Amino acid sequence: MKYHSYTWVFFVVAFTKALTLTAQERPQETLSLEQAIALALENNQSIQIEQKRVAIAEEGRSKGNAGLLPTINLIGEANYTNNETDLTIRTFQPQPPVVNFDESGVASTTISGVVQADYTVFAGFSGKYRYKLLESQNNVARYQQQALINTTVLELSTLFLEIAKLQRRQELLEETIKISSDRLKRVSDQKQFGQATGLDVLNIESNLNRDKTSLDQVLLAKNNLKRNLNFLLGYEPERRYWVNASYTLSQLEDTETIKAAILANNPNLKLVKEGISMADNQIGLAKSRTLPKLDVFANYGYFNQENDIQQLAEITNIGYAVGGRLTLNIFNGGQTQTAIKTARLNKETSELQESQLADRLVTEAVTEVNRIDILQGQLVREKQNLKTFEETYARTEERFKNGTVTNLDLRDAQTALLNAQIVIAELQADLMQSYITIDALSGVILK
Repeated sequence: MKYHSYTWVFFVVAFTKALTLTAQERPQETLSLEQAIALALENNQSIQIEQKRVAIAEEGRSKGNAGLLPTINLIGEANYTNNETDLTIRTFQPQPPVVNFDESGVASTTISGVVQADYTVFAGFSGKYRYKLLESQNNVARYQQQALINTTVLELSTLFLEIAKLQRRQELLEETIKISSDRLKRVSDQKQFGQATGLDVLNIESNLNRDKTSLDQVLLAKNNLKRNLNFLLGYEPERRYWVNASYTLSQLEDTETIKAAILANNPNLKLVKEGISMADNQIGLAKSRTLPKLDVFANYGYFNQENDIQQLAEITNIGYAVGGRLTLNIFNGGQTQTAIKTARLNKETSELQESQLADRLVTEAVTEVNRIDILQGQLVREKQNLKTFEETYARTEERFKNGTVTNLDLRDAQTALLNAQIVIAELQADLMQSYITIDALSGVILK
């Protein structure tokens, strides 16, 4: 079976008896989950910060930063000295054996300019390992960005679906309040003609007030969640809209396929694996210190010096020079061995983290698969029960109108129907949440 994927499409949540509120009660703006994800990817500041870090890491990944390319420098120097000089020169003759000069105001002028190229021919493959480390740093930045996007989309989806559940509960409570208000008016009219008692009116008013209180609590919870969602979307806190929890679920893959997808695509697992790769390169870089290093240089320059007291009153050189230097470190206080041991310990730590994280991610995925099986079974049963509650409420309402049942009987049937509708709404949202969680664990949500 092809691994399940989501197609975020527009459609009203497949809950029963969806209501259409008036333009004053319901915001005109609607928001689908697909639109919400796109807004978060564009506006969320945390994601924008990670994008900058990826760009920085990409800029730093170059052979020049790894020391694999030659460097060329233009070096210029000029100085002037004026001293009181006491100079003794051996003549290597019997008479006089030395000649003394004691002068003041002895001036010396030196001017030089050089273009020099330096290049490390060999340094124990350290340049190769430094370049690999820069590549790993770039990969780490990308995986961190992917992990943040994964987490943000999962958090956003959870908030979105919780709002959808509360929004559906709001719709059902508003429908219940409307029905109860109509019933209150009808029973109040019946009371005037002696067909109902004051107790009947009070019971309906009491039930109506409880429903209004429940609606207030739902609206409060929904608005609080919307503020959190607005923060992720980059909206102002009080932005109003109506969510369309739209989704299409394909058949769930088997556990082994999901496990393979997690091990291959989960961004947090990729991060840990990249840590193992970095530790390997750190080991190689540390070992490179035990090998000789060969540096070469070539320069072309100009040199001029004038001196008031030396035999060479003026000297000028124009030309080039080439050379090289071979160095081999024999002892550096154990720094190399310490660096190698540290890198190996880091690798062992990363390997343990990889194993631990992989086990935890697979366990979470299996838990969600089992949860989906349970939710799907519950949803089938609740939909069957809903038909029974709808029929029961219809019959009870008709009998209430005929006076064969009391308001309490009708209220019980109405409450049972309301609870059944709410349960179905929440099961559908929870089912979708489990699918999204599996996609997040598998890295599929990033696509």
